[in-house]
Amino acid sequence: MIKALQRLQRLLGSRHEATADPQVLDAWAEARGHRLKRVRNADGRVVEFDWEGRRGRLEWGPSKRAYLVGQELRVCIEAGLPQHLEMLLMSRSLAQRLDSQAYQTLVQDQQTGIDTTLPEEVRWLSMLERVPVPSTVAGYVMLSSSPPHAQRWLEGDLLSRVSRAAHNWLGDDAPLVLMTLRGRIYLRTEAQVTEATVLDGACNLAEAAAASARQLMTKAAAVTVAREVSGSRLSNASRLDEPSVMEIPMDSDIMALGMPSRIGPHADINV
Repeated sequence: MIKALQRLQRLLGSRHEATADPQVLDAWAEARGHRLKRVRNADGRVVEFDWEGRRGRLEWGPSKRAYLVGQELRVCIEAGLPQHLEMLLMSRSLAQRLDSQAYQTLVQDQQTGIDTTLPEEVRWLSMLERVPVPSTVAGYVMLSSSPPHAQRWLEGDLLSRVSRAAHNWLGDDAPLVLMTLRGRIYLRTEAQVTEATVLDGACNLAEAAAASARQLMTKAAAVTVAREVSGSRLSNASRLDEPSVMEIPMDSDIMALGMPSRIGPHADINV
């Protein structure tokens, strides 16, 4: 299995040296009042920021994913989402490449199961359900353990930001991963240059994803409360006034989304 993973990593691409100037990122962080932290080996940057009273983190440095070549830009926001909420938006070209290369690796090594050493975003391509996306973001694929939630997540501001990113700072064919995982929002993309437009674009997109997911959770919680109040009233009514089960509206996908537990301020957000 280890040999299979190594072969997959070689197929996904080799790394090369970055041509970006880290001082551009330093100036960007300082201008926006963010907290800059230099890494020990000085081959990358870490920037901490606040979003809605929660912790955010931007990292730039050598790629931690085999499917991203060279330098990688990572953004993570402690969004306080339900732990089981799994949604993934990925560049279609990247998803197709990962699907093809993972299949070739499985066939060559005659594996019958999914390699658990692969990152979630790669394993999810085989595990989660595909969710239709609007034509404005046809260059992306979306997967989720709960398609109704994923569709609502992409609606509104997030949809327009993804569309604008593809035509502006990101590029039409650039690899992008945007996902909810363990209560957080993660964004990953290649970034050989550290231009302010790229840094702002990545942060704004991650923040829009966090805001949309939080709104989704808030609406689901409101529906849950309404159901509980309605159920309490029904229990106090006479049996002659009580409606049948078939008359009570049900929305299982909304009811399945519970309130999250807050992630501690010292939790490690590196994945």
